[in-house]
Amino acid sequence: MPDRNTPERVRQLHPLTAIAIVVAVSGLAFAAELAVADRLPWGDEARGVVAVLLGAVTALWLTVRRGGSLADLGLVRPGRWWTAPFWVLGILVTFVVAQALVPQMIAPFFDLPAPDMSRYDFIRGDALAALGMALLLPLTAAIPEEVVYRGFLMRQFTRLYGDGHKGAILAVLSQALVFGFVHFQWGLGGIVMTSIMGIVWGGAYLLCGRNLWIVIFAHSAAHIALVMQIYSAPLPP
Repeated sequence: MPDRNTPERVRQLHPLTAIAIVVAVSGLAFAAELAVADRLPWGDEARGVVAVLLGAVTALWLTVRRGGSLADLGLVRPGRWWTAPFWVLGILVTFVVAQALVPQMIAPFFDLPAPDMSRYDFIRGDALAALGMALLLPLTAAIPEEVVYRGFLMRQFTRLYGDGHKGAILAVLSQALVFGFVHFQWGLGGIVMTSIMGIVWGGAYLLCGRNLWIVIFAHSAAHIALVMQIYSAPLPP
């Protein structure tokens, strides 16, 4: 039940308004980060971290202020922990297959460029940098991104479209498109790749009973795999 002390205008916030607030906070944070990029203690590889963290904080705040809880975002303990590895493996395999098939499907129309991952060239062949990135990404990307896109946006889009099968499909596609476009720094190939990821992760989120920890684990595993791939790739000329 909503807290009676919560203002009515906050409890009844329209889904599109809630989405716009989170997107606006993240966008403004990203713009501010770009404006002072030369004075920040981190490099291009961490560009956007502040935006996603503030977006997650805003999503949590809006949820709690409307009388909700962390459980409304899917942050609940899985009913059977032993099934989590199987869910994670299934999500990753589905993503790898989809990532391989989509470029082939659109190849007759245009060549999809590979994602631009050049900002992470510093970890190529550098084991310490790769280890640091693998440890940081779950905290700075996997957890806050899943809170925003699968936990918060899926909930808002479901409120907007309805609880039926059609509403669920539209919610998955909508959050996936937003998730893809916020990765514009990776180029067109990166937008397509992360949109596919958003569809797979969003579908898995629904199939596993809206348990956010499952997709957080899968997201973290995908980041670790990406770090290993970049680390082992040849150094650019």
